[in-house]
Amino acid sequence: MNKENRLILELCKGESADKETLNELMQDRLDYPYILGHLLYNRVGAMAYYALKKSQLLHKVNREFRNTLKAIYEYNFNKTDSFLSALSSLKSVCANFQFPYAFLKGSYLVDLYAKGLRTSNDIDILINPKDITELTAELKAVGFKQGNVRNETFIPASRTEIISSRMNRGETVPFVKEVDLPGMKFLEIDVNFSLGFRPGVDEQVVCDFLNRTQPMILNTILTLDKTDFLMHLCAHLYKEATVMSWVEMGRDISMYKYCDIYLFLRKFMDDDEFARELIQRINNVGLNKECYYALNYAKELFEIDDVALDMLLKEIQPADLSFMTQVLDPQTGKVYSYDMQYKDWVFCSDRKGKLYET
Repeated sequence: MNKENRLILELCKGESADKETLNELMQDRLDYPYILGHLLYNRVGAMAYYALKKSQLLHKVNREFRNTLKAIYEYNFNKTDSFLSALSSLKSVCANFQFPYAFLKGSYLVDLYAKGLRTSNDIDILINPKDITELTAELKAVGFKQGNVRNETFIPASRTEIISSRMNRGETVPFVKEVDLPGMKFLEIDVNFSLGFRPGVDEQVVCDFLNRTQPMILNTILTLDKTDFLMHLCAHLYKEATVMSWVEMGRDISMYKYCDIYLFLRKFMDDDEFARELIQRINNVGLNKECYYALNYAKELFEIDDVALDMLLKEIQPADLSFMTQVLDPQTGKVYSYDMQYKDWVFCSDRKGKLYET
């Protein structure tokens, strides 16, 4: 793997990036436009800036590269306040919910990262399928409408779009409300009721997750138990990384998702009780493939040397590992594979072109 790609992966570690490694990689002349492109495309520009600033290495990159990353970091830093304000505005709404729910991903992660490293344009909520109608009524009562934002303009969804999304995607059409906060004109809520693409396949897992929620967001809003939260991150990463439509869009692999998992491992994997419970939960719920895929490749990408993680991977490893290099096309049922190391796959500019039918 070339030095540019190695530097990108080290910068993705953000606050835990190793200064000596960064300094060594930056000794030679590097293709900084290529590096910058990958950092922006993978939504980790703020993390890269923080890593360089903390390591006191900003002076080693050119002004254009440095200023671009700085602008992203400062934008994220300020937008975090808007995102937290939007979250806080939902506390009273959540208090009215008469059904189980859990806020996902950025809503909880924003508080685990150093400020400015992780923000979000939307809020993800997990609920049981049977509660969609009730949630819809609660959100519409406080001004949310279903539709999409395109070019800073809200486009209402048609009844057909609303029904189709609910029937085929495991999520609703987004709920959108104009909030006019700094850096956030609209607040978007994505409602999920499935871990996969097809509703009904994993309803029992969703129900199990929602029976174990904890009030860990602003001490009031419910999110998943920590072990379940990590499992959900893994399942979400896996479903997008291994489906043909995401490969075709070039959105199958986004490094920020691996950064979220890496952060979670750093924060909690040293806790023996957490590690033991995680193994038990993965095996009991049956998310072995999803978690093994995401955790194994996180270990590989970030070169994580951790005894507890190694033990976990051994305990949850599926018997057949062919899925690790496979991509599924749900429309045709065809399975495709690739022949290259995962680090090379991540940086491959034509992943679809490297796939062959198995």
